[in-house]
Amino acid sequence: MDGPRLEETGRGLTVYASGRYLYSNRDPSGRPRRIAEAAPVEERCIYFVPSPLVGYGLENLAGRIPETSVILAVEASQELMSLCASSIVGGLAGHPSVKFFRLSDRPSLHQVLKDLGPWRYRRVRRLDFSAGPSLHTEVYDDLERFLTEDLMVYWKNRHSLGRLGREWIRHSLANLANAASGRQEILAPPPESRPGAAVVIGAGPSLEASIGFLREHRRRLNLIVTDTAAAALVDTGIEPDSVVALETQAWNLLDFHGLQGSGVPIFADITAYPPSLGITGGPVHVFSSDFADLEYLRRLDESNLRSETIPPLGSVGLAALELALRTNSGPILLTGLDFAYAPGKSHARGTSVHRWQLAVSRRTDPVPGWDASMRRPRIHLKDASGGRIGTDAVLASYAASLADRYSDSDRISVLAPGGLDLGLPVISREEAARLVSVSGGEASTGAGAALGREAAAGFLAGEKERLQAVIDAWDAYASEKGPVEAVTASLEGLDEIFCDFPDEPPLPRQDDSFLVRAVARTRRLHRYLERSGV
Repeated sequence: MDGPRLEETGRGLTVYASGRYLYSNRDPSGRPRRIAEAAPVEERCIYFVPSPLVGYGLENLAGRIPETSVILAVEASQELMSLCASSIVGGLAGHPSVKFFRLSDRPSLHQVLKDLGPWRYRRVRRLDFSAGPSLHTEVYDDLERFLTEDLMVYWKNRHSLGRLGREWIRHSLANLANAASGRQEILAPPPESRPGAAVVIGAGPSLEASIGFLREHRRRLNLIVTDTAAAALVDTGIEPDSVVALETQAWNLLDFHGLQGSGVPIFADITAYPPSLGITGGPVHVFSSDFADLEYLRRLDESNLRSETIPPLGSVGLAALELALRTNSGPILLTGLDFAYAPGKSHARGTSVHRWQLAVSRRTDPVPGWDASMRRPRIHLKDASGGRIGTDAVLASYAASLADRYSDSDRISVLAPGGLDLGLPVISREEAARLVSVSGGEASTGAGAALGREAAAGFLAGEKERLQAVIDAWDAYASEKGPVEAVTASLEGLDEIFCDFPDEPPLPRQDDSFLVRAVARTRRLHRYLERSGV
């Protein structure tokens, strides 16, 4: 028999596949039971069990773990799933702590985590109860790695949302108000793909080694610079073709030193700090990241106010690369996207960070920022040339995200010397020059369509009405003239009000501790819209 089969051992079923027994053929349930009984008992944990087969060990584990944890039993093989489905042991069918899935790809696993509610869990622990995972080792290893990373990304994004979510909402509304009033013309990113080579420029120290190449081949290159690197480039006499901005905090203005009134186009997230959008006086192209799963963003989509969306990449360098791939059809070179640094030198000369260090340096503090950078736990990882380089966990996570998303592209290369290993080819200046010479000459980038002033005005008017409805419902409830249910109902869908609250979903809730905070935020947002001229 070529296919997998079940065999009775006298002490339970075992599974035979690919020339081997996936459980013992003498005591198939013994080893899984011992593994389950020895497993650490952890709160809010996803126990990832690859290839659960007939389920030995799962019932033992389910009886030990707390209600806050869950067992995720994943089978990659449809053949094994079909074979074992009718022979699952114990009371596992419908067990609240055990979830069975047949999947083998990352998007499906991401959807599973989304349905489970990632906010419920803090960690992932893998347990192999059979030899089944050895039949698809790479698949299960990749799924385990992705599940861990996906949960980590959720919490990293949740932390960012808690710190900055309020500003993201306020500044997106302010940028829309500027568009609605005509104070700032806002365009969609250009739909045409520009031919020729593009260079995505970050603020890492390796940028300094690329200045000569950029100056020599300037006319043939489309220079897409992150906001943090813009001043360093201008300092050398090279004007970029566009600047990409994500930052929602006021210090972003420091990154534009030397670009005031330059006319350089800006590509900005809709949540970016509003004064940054007009600082160069050039065209402003707005894109949007799905920084959270919000009804607010879906309403923007319905109003055609988010024509270009990108994933929540977290790093302006990754956002610049994503936009470069979408708006350029030729090869892409990377420089300054190091995601690593030597102690005391985190950025290239001329960047706003470097300028700040020079401005505040003194005899007793010759390297400002040294203490802060050293407090971040340092790790050493493989660099672009095969050696070792210092970085930290945050930068390493951005590098891993870039490698995971873009390393399979045949259009992207890193201009030597590079920084942290990104899984991309590293090429010399001579190789880059040859690449540029055959990739086409100068080309102009078309303008994107203007963001509709009427659409923006209509969206803002609708938001203001919704906010007023919450205030009215609360005032009625507070004066004992209306039910609390009316307040909660008015908050439904207005998740921009409480997206940064630490409360666990689902929201909104009816308890006063939540409602008082939500209504206070509603009043402030309503006043903010009024001050913005809405």
